[in-house]
Amino acid sequence: MFRYPWGTSEDDLTGDFFGLMKYLPEDALLVPFLSLIQSHYPDRNIAYRNIESAEVLLWPEYQNPEQWREQFNRPDMPVEKRRSKYYIVPDVVIHLDECTLVVEAEKSHSVEAEQLFQQYLMGRQIMQAIGKHKRNLFNLLLNIDQMPPYSCRVTATDMDTGISISPSDSIPRYIEKRAKMIGEPCDLREISHSFLWISWHHIGKLAEETLDIRCSKGDETSKVSTRFLSGLKEMMDKEGFYPAKVFRADAPSEIQIDDYSSIPVLHVIPSLKRIIDYEEAIEPSLIPTFHLLGYPVNWLMQQSIQLETIPVLRKEG
Repeated sequence: MFRYPWGTSEDDLTGDFFGLMKYLPEDALLVPFLSLIQSHYPDRNIAYRNIESAEVLLWPEYQNPEQWREQFNRPDMPVEKRRSKYYIVPDVVIHLDECTLVVEAEKSHSVEAEQLFQQYLMGRQIMQAIGKHKRNLFNLLLNIDQMPPYSCRVTATDMDTGISISPSDSIPRYIEKRAKMIGEPCDLREISHSFLWISWHHIGKLAEETLDIRCSKGDETSKVSTRFLSGLKEMMDKEGFYPAKVFRADAPSEIQIDDYSSIPVLHVIPSLKRIIDYEEAIEPSLIPTFHLLGYPVNWLMQQSIQLETIPVLRKEG
């Protein structure tokens, strides 16, 4: 478990992380996970305290209502390539006392706006089916970006309704427009409240923190949990899932440079700059061959590096 010499896929990540969440005690991983989301969205009511019942479903399958089957297609896809879609399979669905989370997990920077739209409508259908339509629904996107997606990146126009989707439309706006295209009333404020995002880098940090907490406890349950969480952290370490470190000049842990006169500065000589800034299409016959001119690339780059005093941030006192 957790070791994949051929590489770790998004399904591996999803199965291992949420699989542990499904079977470990709730306070071992589920509660810290919900607390993490709440910390990023303090205005939402995730209700991670005093959980009476929780159900974690991996890749559950839901049948589409008949009226959606031909409508659930990417609107930017040619009509002749579209086909009916009979089932929606979210990566994870988490049912809690006060809310339901529908999770789309990606191991990439991609944002499939159409998937999020379909899962949003399906989430509303799920809660109506279980008689919980009045509680909160959250659609959570989990990917490897360092910030929430700001646009849907889709261009499409529906010929029947005349509604157009722009690449700059936000994910909630995309969902609202797609719902209108198929005749489903949706409120933009409700959609915006529902849509959440976190990164796998947050999960990596969560694995580290929960492992430290479990290691500090001596009970038998914590000892068992520690073994699994150690494997999860090892996998996260291997994938490099840590939040980006932001440089701060006033941070005492930052390295201060006293003698900075020897820091090399890259100066691009005019002939090299013309090559770097060249923006037109380059035909094969026009690609420069430095070795024929007696100017190897390595030598050319070495000649472009000169030493010069440059200003850097320095800590006074």
